[in-house]
Amino acid sequence: MPREAVIALNWSDRKAGFLQKAAAMLEEIAASEEQMLKQTLSEVEAYLQRKALELAREALTHRLAVDPRADPKREHECTRCKKPLRIQEDQQSRTLATVFGDVEYQRPYGVCDRCGISYAPMDCGLGIPPTGGSVTRTELVCHAAVTARSFEVASGVLKKHDKIELSDQQVRRISETEGKRLAVEIVREVETFRSGKPIVGPQEPSDLIVVTADGGRIQTRQPDETQQDEKDAIHKDEKSEAQGDGKDESQQKNKKRSVWREDKVGAVYEATPRKDPEAAGAEKYEGAKARMKTFVASLRSWEEFGWMLCVEALKRGYASAKEKLFISDGAQSLRTLRQDHFHEAVFILDWYHAAEHLADCAKAAFGEATEECAGWYKRMKAKLWAGDLDAIIRAIEKESARLGKPQPKEHEGSPRVILHRNIGYFSDNRDGCDYPRFRAEGWPIGSGVAEGSVKQFGIRMKGTEKFWNGFGYGLGAEEMLALLALQRSEDGRWDDYWRRKSQPYTREPRKKEGT
Repeated sequence: MPREAVIALNWSDRKAGFLQKAAAMLEEIAASEEQMLKQTLSEVEAYLQRKALELAREALTHRLAVDPRADPKREHECTRCKKPLRIQEDQQSRTLATVFGDVEYQRPYGVCDRCGISYAPMDCGLGIPPTGGSVTRTELVCHAAVTARSFEVASGVLKKHDKIELSDQQVRRISETEGKRLAVEIVREVETFRSGKPIVGPQEPSDLIVVTADGGRIQTRQPDETQQDEKDAIHKDEKSEAQGDGKDESQQKNKKRSVWREDKVGAVYEATPRKDPEAAGAEKYEGAKARMKTFVASLRSWEEFGWMLCVEALKRGYASAKEKLFISDGAQSLRTLRQDHFHEAVFILDWYHAAEHLADCAKAAFGEATEECAGWYKRMKAKLWAGDLDAIIRAIEKESARLGKPQPKEHEGSPRVILHRNIGYFSDNRDGCDYPRFRAEGWPIGSGVAEGSVKQFGIRMKGTEKFWNGFGYGLGAEEMLALLALQRSEDGRWDDYWRRKSQPYTREPRKKEGT
């Protein structure tokens, strides 16, 4: 009998077997009619859902079994060099975790002697990852991990809504593994850009591209000897220094490694300016609305993060945009980032931060909840709205001179230190305070997109009992931040990422360490 006929016969047998199983399931459902008539609708739904999953699992098993690439006698070629693949195992078994449950299947496993790689050609052709579960299942797990408040909650969501039973630790491992892949991909994209390869943005230039960024804090547990820049370790847990608190030595050591590190969140978005010359003198103002927000997030240093944000902005069309803005709260790290990567953009000092700094000055100079404090703040806020920074700086200098210069090692919260610090703050950010012009152009004057994102990311990343393993791949925080930024972006990149991962792929040789 010709080989093709044998294959056709085998497929026919498999199809008959599948249809037999499907028919048996339907017969079982039909036989349960009397019982279902005694049940509530919810009970019937639960029963049919279980049966639907069983049937889907059988259908998927059948699909894998009849795939031509599952034939051990078929000649396979290397997906990379197209030379014949030497088959090592005719029928290598694999159990694949899918959205329908575990599916067992067999396929040939071979090696390319020329490329020095071994793999299952069928897996590559179907877009099945070499390790782990199916792409669809991994996506569901990662989505639950970043949208729930904790891995424990995510585990419950998956069990309740997706019928996927995983412990919170399993959810964590799966999401961190995928987060590592994503974080590595982001870093490589930056490295490629820095090596000279340009970033291709959209064909149609945007009317306005806005870049903004801010930082938050998350708790990590990590020894001091790390790759992370020490500048990012902004606050060590003071409780770890306590003695005689009843904890054993190992617990003490763990507590001493507790460190607050700064998570950086950057946002890029489009907006349509609403130019109105009369808005320059308006008492109330509503700037252009953000649209199509995308994000980057990382624990890396501000220097490294700056490159990540730069690449993201270029991908969004920053280079060709008709108008470019950079909005921030005026912190030194952000001023440096702007100068390094976005110096041609118009700088806007976040209005609300600027007003808060004035309020701090008023309290420092006249005491909180006094008439002098309220009156001074009202006058200075009006001058800020009018963009009169010279008058504001002179007023702060006057009050600073009245109280005197700060003494060495004086507490940062003292009135003299606050006033002295804000003289520098408004002087350094003078170029970002032309609010009459910004209003006339119809531009946004707040960095709420970045600040709001830091808070939203914090909902997932912060908590009294949340201690992320600090920096580096496979440790927690960096991986989750990458996934969060992907999921929160509004340009459809989450779906694009998983769609790309589910496509057929070429197995590449494993890179040697250090290359």
